[in-house]
Amino acid sequence: MKSESFDFQPVLDGTLIRLRPRSTDDFEALYRCASDPLIWEQHPEPTRYQEEVFQVFFDGAIQSKGAFAVIERSKNVVIGTSRYYSLAQREER
Repeated sequence: MKSESFDFQPVLDGTLIRLRPRSTDDFEALYRCASDPLIWEQHPEPTRYQEEVFQVFFDGAIQSKGAFAVIERSKNVVIGTSRYYSLAQREER
């Protein structure tokens, strides 16, 4: 018997934050969050604070259809991002 399909783009509401599917309109807000070089200093891609490098990351996340914008509910502002990455689905037995 095959299981129900998993929704990779739900809206998730918590007390402090909301996760919603990321859209292309989120670029400016997310780039503001990610443009500090110190955030990426020890990351495998330390130049991601540069706009053109961040754009490639952003576009890939949008194409994955598993990316979220993290919204601070009290101010209704984008404060970050998250996504499903390299999810390996198991076959039903």
